[in-house]
Amino acid sequence: MNLDRTTEQKAEILKIAMIGLLVILLYFPTFHMFIYDWSNDDNYSHGFLVPFIVIYLVWTKKDELRQLQPAPSNLGFVVLLAGLFTYLVGTIGAEWFLKRASLVVVLAGLILYLYGNAHFKCLLFPTFFLIFMVPLPAIIYSNIAFKLQLLVSVVSAQLIPLAGVALYREGNILYVSTGPLAVEEACSGMRSIMALLALSALFAYIMYKNRLKQWLLVAFALPVAIVTNIIRVTITGIMAHYWGKEFAEGVLHESFGWLVFVIAFALLFLVSKVLDLIFPTTPSYTSQQEAQAEQGDSSK
Repeated sequence: MNLDRTTEQKAEILKIAMIGLLVILLYFPTFHMFIYDWSNDDNYSHGFLVPFIVIYLVWTKKDELRQLQPAPSNLGFVVLLAGLFTYLVGTIGAEWFLKRASLVVVLAGLILYLYGNAHFKCLLFPTFFLIFMVPLPAIIYSNIAFKLQLLVSVVSAQLIPLAGVALYREGNILYVSTGPLAVEEACSGMRSIMALLALSALFAYIMYKNRLKQWLLVAFALPVAIVTNIIRVTITGIMAHYWGKEFAEGVLHESFGWLVFVIAFALLFLVSKVLDLIFPTTPSYTSQQEAQAEQGDSSK
């Protein structure tokens, strides 16, 4: 029996290795572009962490996966074909977003086709978490970033005068006494949004079982990122008035990048605590029995 089980395990490892090799060969140019974008685009520098996070999440599921029996699903073959077709369209049209995103669909299809629904459900979040390493198409990214630039500019232009600073706004340019301050794309909040969405999704998955709480926490990543960047631009404008434009746009501006992300994460953590108060976790009947049993043992 042990010999048969060892043989099955070796065959399974060999099958996974062969499939993994085929995926790597197919997506090798795409992996190269992933690394290039992560290295050269600060908006997606967190992409380097995503594969390692996914590997860890899968590893935490190892015991659960061992208990599941493979039940291949033909639906997975359809999903796999859809992913490969998306890759083909992206290759013909030279659209890197489609080629990159197709990797997630292909992996989902392989899991469903080879192992079935139970394995797919178990690995659903780790698989689709990979989407956070895929850069958005430039046209979509720029369109969203431009609208956020204007929003941040308009709100900051209303807040800065509250500190006694005379200000005139023209588009995304804020004019203070020491000169113009441009609310660049980096100040739009897109960089924070991309990283915070990934972080909030991971945080929600680990912390909550309630789907509503998970989705609410992820949804709050967007306004939190916008609010923190409004704070960043507002403080920069005030500093530029009192200490000079060079000071505000120099070391202060660079250090604000990390500070803003820390503030954003703190706000997100605060949101999670508010959600805990609004939607308190009710212990299951089994958990209550276990707690009562432990209390009984300790009293003896």
